[in-house]
Amino acid sequence: MPSGFQQDTNQLQPNFYRVAIDTSGYPTADGNNNGGITPNGSDSFSTANLPTTLVKGKARARGVMRFENIVRRLTSLADCQILDITITEANADAQATALAFTVKFDRDTFISGTKADTIKDAVAQGIIDERTANVRVFDPTDDTEGQMYLSITKPVADLAAALTDVTVTLNTETTLVNA
Repeated sequence: MPSGFQQDTNQLQPNFYRVAIDTSGYPTADGNNNGGITPNGSDSFSTANLPTTLVKGKARARGVMRFENIVRRLTSLADCQILDITITEANADAQATALAFTVKFDRDTFISGTKADTIKDAVAQGIIDERTANVRVFDPTDDTEGQMYLSITKPVADLAAALTDVTVTLNTETTLVNA
């Protein structure tokens, strides 16, 4: 019997991919293509910093819908977790200009092709996916968050344009933390 630690080839060996999305050129005018991409719904802000108009509340909800699209696309590749989200936005009225997050895949061997390119394509597809859903929207006219049917359309012209906004890199560094 061998002594010491031996790596089992069937053991999970996660890989971490950093995804960055530049949304600085995304539409901000009222419409189904505004809202950018954000994981932060209105409930992520204090009552003093909620959206100041219904249009801004709808835009924020549309941004959340696009983030959900991206997560759906990523989880269709393999089991994953979203970690370390960084978002550049001033407040609930401001549309995010940049979003970055880490995707942890425990089994990225199930991802076909060049993994970073496949992940990038999934993110870009999520950005341009169009749908209508019953979502939560903050309405400052009556100071409530209620359900509303909203549609999202592409914030960019096509898949090629979305691909130029997305960067995916494999995190190859390990950080050791001493307790």
